[in-house]
Amino acid sequence: MSMNADDLIAFLQQHYPAAFIQAANQGNKFDVRVVDASFEGKRAVQRQQAIYALVNDKIASGDIHALNIQALTPAEWEVQSQG
Repeated sequence: MSMNADDLIAFLQQHYPAAFIQAANQGNKFDVRVVDASFEGKRAVQRQQAIYALVNDKIASGDIHALNIQALTPAEWEVQSQG
């Protein structure tokens, strides 16, 4: 069974229980946005690495072919969503 956006959200929500998470997919290519306070003080690369580490086995298995990650703090998301 292949993964869909809802599966990815449910999976990530286990690791980021307080986060606001959005995801979309076309086949096994995913776009995901994770908004969580734990990203405060971390560079974009560090934030993405944290998420990649969680989904690495799903990439290895082919469930996820490509993943575009947007990892934001709540303050960054508020600014971006107002734009």
